[in-house]
Amino acid sequence: MADITVINQALLKANSRQRVCAYCRVSTNSADQLNSYARQIRVHTELIKRNPDWEMVDIFADEGISGTSANKRPEFQRMIGMCEKRKIDRIITKSVSRFARNVKEALEFVRKLKILGVGVQFEKEGIYTLSMGDEMLLNTFAAIAEEESVETSIRLRNANKKRMADGDFIDGNAPYGFRLIDRTLVRYDPEAETVERIFSAYLSGKSTHEIARMLNEEGIPSRENNTWKSTAIKYILKNEKYKGDYLCQKTYHTDVLPYRQKRNYGEEDRFYIEGSHEGIVPREIFDRANEIMKARREKIVTGETAEPEERVFSGKIVCCECGCFFNRKKSNGAVYWACAKHLEGRELCPSHYIRQERIEDAFITMVNKLRFGKDSIISKSIALLEEAKNAGRRGNGQAFDASRQIADLNSKLLMLEQLNSKGYLATEVYHMQSRELTQKISELKRDRSEMLTSALDDKLSGLKELDSVISSLAEPLGSFKKSLFDGIVERVTINGNDNVEFTVKGGLRFTEPL
Repeated sequence: MADITVINQALLKANSRQRVCAYCRVSTNSADQLNSYARQIRVHTELIKRNPDWEMVDIFADEGISGTSANKRPEFQRMIGMCEKRKIDRIITKSVSRFARNVKEALEFVRKLKILGVGVQFEKEGIYTLSMGDEMLLNTFAAIAEEESVETSIRLRNANKKRMADGDFIDGNAPYGFRLIDRTLVRYDPEAETVERIFSAYLSGKSTHEIARMLNEEGIPSRENNTWKSTAIKYILKNEKYKGDYLCQKTYHTDVLPYRQKRNYGEEDRFYIEGSHEGIVPREIFDRANEIMKARREKIVTGETAEPEERVFSGKIVCCECGCFFNRKKSNGAVYWACAKHLEGRELCPSHYIRQERIEDAFITMVNKLRFGKDSIISKSIALLEEAKNAGRRGNGQAFDASRQIADLNSKLLMLEQLNSKGYLATEVYHMQSRELTQKISELKRDRSEMLTSALDDKLSGLKELDSVISSLAEPLGSFKKSLFDGIVERVTINGNDNVEFTVKGGLRFTEPL
């Protein structure tokens, strides 16, 4: 019988010394960065020499070169070439950001080196790539990229706050009437004259709608060469930059990805810089315009300009031509409703004025039809929705997918814990990834709960509320009742054919001619 000798590759590898190199990089030629560069070389050289199982191959160092692309780093390319020739077993580098700033490229090179049997050891993150699976590599690098993005965003935000506190901050966007020159807002006469006219017209008693219409009729373009709207006029009247001041941080960005811009209602400090630049209108004119605007707003809120009954349709009627809300207008003692765009300029929307009485009459007709056919309309709709809801609970594929995703994320969470316990992941990376996974699991559980309770619940609740209100009507409706309209109508749409569509509780829609 032939003799068989087992050649133990693991034992052979254990008895041989690992060929190790270090990779260093700094992205600028400044003195501080060059000191960091020299320190990286010294630290890695000492680290390799201290380990008796390691054999120093070389120190690869790119100096004063950006890490956004590997093609721009000759020493990095030389190191990869030696790995392909099987002359290197392990690469030591300070951090992922030193290895490559482009995370996608870094992941590609790590996977390529892994196929060649070369591991990359990232000192800062505590990662050794040969000890990790491809999926965990992807998750880890994505988490590191996110962490670096958040850190960069926080540094930039803190720098901007410091400039705001010092009165030295100017946003990159100049409002209408200004241009940004050498980080200073400078008056731009062709637009500044229009700003002065807007303030003058408002102080003379014109409304923002009337001013917008005036500018459109005269063919004066806005900054984007669009038509003027009342909202743009209000923005100019309220913007403190036009009197020479600067309110910083009216909005802020969230601290976590994906970043969202939100209006600042006290979540972050705001900074008011008085006299930051030369204004377009005198302070007394700006302040007077804002006093008038405040007084008009208070009159609308308190109802001094109209009885609440007269404004019953505010925020409810939508134009099907352009999607804008209808506004109230009084003429010769009669109350009309018209599209906000049409009020600014007839050419902006082809809709027309509708008398309030016609809308009220259509509502009365709709309610009486609904009262008469309650059983065949509302009761039948409730029965059909309950049947659909029960069927959805029995075969909810989305809820099943959510459960599967939860199980997958739990598996990844368990893998993270195992890697952390073995020391393959830095503690901060572990905590960040585990928090992210836990948050995703919580969101999926919440979504699954909503799927199982069904979106039909809201419709059912609305229909039952509608059924209760209509059932309480002892006799046909003879006149318009504001409380009834507010109680059952969610939306009103008027089209060019003089038809009005009422969307009521539960999502039912009814169309009546005007």
